[in-house]
Amino acid sequence: MPDPVRLLYLIGQHPAINHGYLLAEIRYLRRLGFEVPVVSVSEPDRPLKELTETEREEVTRTYYVKSLPVSRAIWAHVQEALRRPWNYSRGLIFALQLTSGRPRRLAHHLAYFVEAVLVGRKMRQLGISHLHASFSATVALITTRIFPVTMSFAVYGFGELHDPVATNLSARIAGSLFVRSISRHGRGQLMLSCSRSEWSKLHYVPLGIDPAKYSPRARDSNSSPIRLLCVGRLAPEKGQIFLLQAIAELLHSGIPVCLHLVGDGPDRAWLEREASALKVADKVIFEGRVDQDGLMTLYAETDIFVLTSLAEGIPMVLMEAMAMEIPCIAPQITGIPELIENGMDGMLFPVADVEHLVRVIRCLLESPDLRLKIGQRARARVQRDYDMALNTERFAALLQQQLGRVGR
Repeated sequence: MPDPVRLLYLIGQHPAINHGYLLAEIRYLRRLGFEVPVVSVSEPDRPLKELTETEREEVTRTYYVKSLPVSRAIWAHVQEALRRPWNYSRGLIFALQLTSGRPRRLAHHLAYFVEAVLVGRKMRQLGISHLHASFSATVALITTRIFPVTMSFAVYGFGELHDPVATNLSARIAGSLFVRSISRHGRGQLMLSCSRSEWSKLHYVPLGIDPAKYSPRARDSNSSPIRLLCVGRLAPEKGQIFLLQAIAELLHSGIPVCLHLVGDGPDRAWLEREASALKVADKVIFEGRVDQDGLMTLYAETDIFVLTSLAEGIPMVLMEAMAMEIPCIAPQITGIPELIENGMDGMLFPVADVEHLVRVIRCLLESPDLRLKIGQRARARVQRDYDMALNTERFAALLQQQLGRVGR
């Protein structure tokens, strides 16, 4: 690439076990010739010794905003206020305006302002004028009010879209060169949060995985009990309670199943109590947070993968399970039908409909041949439409187009 594209990735937390796709995307962009330094607001979600070798290498290349000593952060703000008093004041006023007069949001937005100053100074030091934000778009937006930089951001699903007023989504879109949505559904939701004149900013570019890393494993079609796997944060929007209820109905009707729940979160204690109340606690294993190696082991031992979310983007774990030819069941919501064609490369059910979920699980339990065919078609679907290399190249083309347009 004769003129390398240079941009800064601003991420809420990096590396993080739930956002491994960001690390993969950044590394692939670098292989394509992009210069992509990373600034992370928070430090990694695990101790250094628990990170993979690739993650540890990335840590050494990442600037962590919150790791800066308080005294140095204060001095950086003093310097910036003296150097560019008008811009500094404008950024502070803008951060306060984003609170919409709500006292509860004041502390958060003051913190965003503090972080934005440090991000902008790092960009100036690196000589970079564009930042692309993931899970940190408000910090990016405030940065553009203080420094002569541009921004873009990515929208992945529930977190950015469920409360567009609270997340200042319209202001984020207005302040961006472009916005990436990983699903067509998400792009449609973004359209509802901005004027028609800004719809041209909204681009659908899906994520992906490396299918070669998720090779199918031989499975015993007659194994008993059938092993089900669900991966996701234990939180209200993930709806694991419906899966527990479905498991209870299956077990109480004499069908031997075992469920592994991977993830942690605010609902864990409640879900454990519900499993006991439903008398299925001995058949539900709460695995907690599991690294990628541990997850690969669980995939290899899984007969059916199930999600019961109330809201989603396009879950990466679905892509991973599909690539390993595990038949998947998921709710017919948001971006999921873009990934799964019902009855062909997976099974869909009406959201929160436990009765229908039980029927779908039973359908797969009773037909090993159907499980095999769906699994094979699922891997083909991922290879065709959700290959990480191909989709990152699509994103790279978008970056070249948009940042080249700014340069001209």
